[in-house]
Amino acid sequence: MTPDLRSYCIVAAGGFLGAIVRWMIDLQVPAPAGTFVVNLTGCFFLGVFMYESIYIGSYSRESRIFFGTGFLGAFTTFSALALESFSAGPAAGLLILGANLFFGLIAVWYGRYVITFKRWT
Repeated sequence: MTPDLRSYCIVAAGGFLGAIVRWMIDLQVPAPAGTFVVNLTGCFFLGVFMYESIYIGSYSRESRIFFGTGFLGAFTTFSALALESFSAGPAAGLLILGANLFFGLIAVWYGRYVITFKRWT
């Protein structure tokens, strides 16, 4: 298997699993709350994983593309967020978008904080 084909397969495997987990959460938590929970969870784990793998170097390139690009890319969803925000109407839609963006950034920061704190204790 060529290196490029191998990378595509790694991303596809991660995406497959991320999409399944996302769908399972959708069955349990209705929109837009489900999308909010998924996006915040994904942001947190992306903050943890990417900080650990890029800045500290604990994970391989294959792990980064499986988990970061594949799993979390399929698990989190911008398209569902956009549709739910549009469907909610102007005021509620802006609130949904703003909350996802604001708390998503906090979740990434918190993920980085947790992994940094873990390394120093």
